[in-house]
This record gives sequence, C-alpha cells and structure tokens, in this order.
Amino acid sequence: MKSIRLLVVGILALGGCSHVPAKTLWALRNFDPMTTDPVHLRAAVAMPKEAFPTRGGAKLVMTQARRDGSDEAKIELALESVPLAAETGLSAVRAKPGQEIRAFRIPPAEVARLLEARTAARARAEKEPGAFQGTLSVGIDGCRPEGAPVPKTFPVSTWMKTAETGDYLPILADVDLVALVGAEKLAAEAKVCPAS
Repeated sequence: MKSIRLLVVGILALGGCSHVPAKTLWALRNFDPMTTDPVHLRAAVAMPKEAFPTRGGAKLVMTQARRDGSDEAKIELALESVPLAAETGLSAVRAKPGQEIRAFRIPPAEVARLLEARTAARARAEKEPGAFQGTLSVGIDGCRPEGAPVPKTFPVSTWMKTAETGDYLPILADVDLVALVGAEKLAAEAKVCPAS
C-alpha cells in the first residue's frame, strides 16, 4: 500500500494496509477509483506545520501495469489546495497541537486528463482480463526547515472524501512516519523546504 519517500503517504491505495481503520475499509467497500466522480475526490493531511512546503507538494498518481510490473502506464496530476472553510464532511478531521491540516483536490482543468487515463486503463484491462493491476494514490510531500534535524517522531494523519462517502474518512490515524519508514531512510531522503 505504502508509497513513501520523505513524508509521502499513499492515501488512496488501500489494498492490504494494516494502518487503515476497519470502519473506513467497510465504508469504502463500494468505492471504485475507476468509476468514482473525480470532481468530488478530496484528500486531507495533518502533519507538523513546519513540514508543509509553502505551495504545492501534493499529487495524485494512477498506475497500471502487468502483474510482473512490466508495461506500466502512469499519470501524475499536481493537486491544488482547497480552503477548509469551503469543505463539508470534516467531522473526523482533527489536528493535534503543532499540526496543520491541508485539503487537496484534482484541479478542474485536469479532470478530463484523469478520465482519459481511466478509459485507456479500462480498455487495456478488458482486452486482457486479469493481466493488469493498478493503484491510485495521493502523495503529500513534506520537507524540513533548513538546518533542522530530522525529527525523532513525525505524526501524520490522513483522510479521504469521495462522492460515495460524502464525508472525510480516516485513512491513517496519527501514524509516526519515523517508526513506519525508519529514521535512517527518513534522514537520507529528507528534503529542505524551498525558500518562501
């Protein structure tokens, strides 16, 4: 499930992830990334506020490949921030002291590109049933202030909202990325936040 480089958390690729609450898995049992309305897809993340880049840093990645990993087709879309004041269904979304929450969506201008990629993926799968597998993930890039050491703990929570759910559902609840990824890997891949 996890696609993690420094502070990048796979939010939507749910298969087999032990960190996803059982209630969320049940609520998403009918969710299909190939048919869901991308206009209503949202992702939210809470993490230490100093780790957010000033702008950007979020992307959606959809991949489809043969089961042996070959013949991969991939699309990446930069996501845009959504003001929390404009969002609904936020009852489960809570920040801890020292954290900031940001929500993201697919930019309206990119929806057609995602729909086209889904159509192509569906056509390949229908031509050779069972030959392909795919993932849909949202990554949030974090960073560290210049000169700051890699933290000893790095708590992250993530949520997802779809047309089917109407509310944000917890995906990762207060998971420590240092414990999940390892301090050495985190230190090796830590990026310095760009200047404002």
